[in-house]
Amino acid sequence: MSVSKIKIGFIGGSGLNNPQILENAQEVAVDTPYGAPSDVLLQGTIQGVDCVILARHGRKHTINPSNVNYRANIWALKSVGCTHVIVSTATGSLQEEIQPGDLVILDSFIDRTRTRIQTFFDGSENSPNGVLHIPMEPAFDNSTRQIIIDSLKELGFKFHDKGTAVCIEGPRFSSRAESNLFRSWNAHLVNMTLVPEVVLAKEAGLLYAAVAMATDYDCWRDTGNKVCVADVLKTFKENVEKITKLFVHIVPKIAAKDWTNEITELKSVVETSNMSPQSPQKS
Repeated sequence: MSVSKIKIGFIGGSGLNNPQILENAQEVAVDTPYGAPSDVLLQGTIQGVDCVILARHGRKHTINPSNVNYRANIWALKSVGCTHVIVSTATGSLQEEIQPGDLVILDSFIDRTRTRIQTFFDGSENSPNGVLHIPMEPAFDNSTRQIIIDSLKELGFKFHDKGTAVCIEGPRFSSRAESNLFRSWNAHLVNMTLVPEVVLAKEAGLLYAAVAMATDYDCWRDTGNKVCVADVLKTFKENVEKITKLFVHIVPKIAAKDWTNEITELKSVVETSNMSPQSPQKS
């Protein structure tokens, strides 16, 4: 695969939808078989590499985690030719050593959501044919993760090179009992948006990686403030520049790599996970 075919989609929140990150930025409205994505796509280039930015909750943050149209978001990025999806996500820390402002390059997750459709292959009129039993280990593309880790070392940012996030339904925060339960599972972070985004990206054959920012200590600690919106926003705004610099830094590194093996392997995983692989696909 030539470098020119690489296209990187970024999904994030406040700060990451700044069109100044992109050169020649253009707003592109995309419709999908699953409805409209959270917002228009911002398409442009970073250091000559095609990139797309999508605000997960909408640019005015009007969509709560349960109401995000995750299928439309991933489908939209796939439809405009993305090969990679790299996301930022605000999280609560479940471990003392992961301090507010730290970045964590996730390598696994625990799903505690209840109401979200987690597959494109749901038997509906617009869905692809078949039933897909997609394996979720590894949940994240390790080659992309390694580029992010190497870049963080070069930038000198404090980070943790692995971590498990519990994804809760939201939009409420956890109770203290829940927070301690997640700690007993040896989870590192708690989050509201990772699932089904990570699952759908894999179904779509997109190489997906997540950069989590710890914004608070959730509510498990005996000392200090409990998680609240004001503290989450304060920490995120103070540290969002780090994620922006990181994303700009990794773009040319991703573009310089030959991704033929990773893309081909993921495509094969998707095809062999379909219980009806010979069924003609709906257009």
